[in-house]
Amino acid sequence: MKFFKVFLLALPVFLLFSCSGNPKPDKEGYFSEEKFVDSLNAGVKGKTKVEFEKFRHTSNGDVFVSINFYKSEKKWVKGEKTDVDIWRLTNSFKFDKDGVSDMDVQIGDFNNDAFNDITYQSAIAGRGGNIVMTLFVYDPENKDFIHIKNSESYPNLTYNPKLNCINSLILTGSTITSFLTIRKDSLQEFARVDVSDKIVVEEKDSTGKFKIIEEKPFKGNDEDFYKTFRNYKPLEY
Repeated sequence: MKFFKVFLLALPVFLLFSCSGNPKPDKEGYFSEEKFVDSLNAGVKGKTKVEFEKFRHTSNGDVFVSINFYKSEKKWVKGEKTDVDIWRLTNSFKFDKDGVSDMDVQIGDFNNDAFNDITYQSAIAGRGGNIVMTLFVYDPENKDFIHIKNSESYPNLTYNPKLNCINSLILTGSTITSFLTIRKDSLQEFARVDVSDKIVVEEKDSTGKFKIIEEKPFKGNDEDFYKTFRNYKPLEY
């Protein structure tokens, strides 16, 4: 679910916090369970504010996350004959969430453009091994965050400085390291390493199909089995 809205707010002192909300439910039976606000680190530091808040229903247990993004602007106050700093809402989202995990909001640069992006934990799968994350990438041109729509399809997202890409570690019967790049509002996989009793390396060719470029027995230990590969050509952890 996604909705948009624009309004002006007085600009508060820059802040960063995460806390438990007021347990008093609203008229629909939802209460705020967790909140995260940052105006120091994400996007343009000091000029961008993000708000994440998790709500839970008192009776049926439904959980959703409300997300608001703001940018700092100047507003002329006629009576005072001066400009004041205000926050203008640029984008809002509302997503269903699992009822088990915290939001665990994380701020970091996922595309090496010097602007910090942001993720929160949407769910957990694979007996706790697959952390499902929703990624928002900051767009300096539009001064807003882009929702990466398929980010939940790739658990355990991390930035890979070796190849300047994004890695996803997928735990199933095997362990798959996916190599991803951001294209507009989506992640696109260009290579993968599948580890079971053997290691299979695949790369996407010019036609968009994956082809095996290396295959060999897996001779590592249990710790190696769950490692993320930082390179696939040649193979490197």
